[in-house]
Amino acid sequence: MSRYSKRDRQIETPDQISRDSTKERIEMFFCLMPIFGLIPSAIALVRQRSSRKVRDVSQVAIALMLTWAIAYGAMGGVPTEGATLQVTSELIKATLSSGYFSLCMYLMYRLYRHQAIALPWLRVMAELKQSRSIKRDQKPDN
Repeated sequence: MSRYSKRDRQIETPDQISRDSTKERIEMFFCLMPIFGLIPSAIALVRQRSSRKVRDVSQVAIALMLTWAIAYGAMGGVPTEGATLQVTSELIKATLSSGYFSLCMYLMYRLYRHQAIALPWLRVMAELKQSRSIKRDQKPDN
């Protein structure tokens, strides 16, 4: 006689597993695609039916892409006179692009491993915004 009930020993069959989590994960993978993930990320943020997890991943993907695009664009505007300066500029742009691509792949790996998807500086900004709204709500009216 087992000390565990029959319900606790039961193994989940594939028809009992939630399909929403798989759908959400696929949507999150599409959001984390370098460059092209902007479209599904924007759709997920605009659409009200997306889950909170998908919207959080979408925010991370858009912040990451915008950071890369601004840095890459800023490097394109550097006046280059001479071959060495031009080579240095191109190396920096290639490093930025490689880092962006690698970071997207790393976040996809974390998603695959069911780990948190977040950027530390984005989390700090969200906490700061939340603390400001709490202080504003607690301020007594005169």
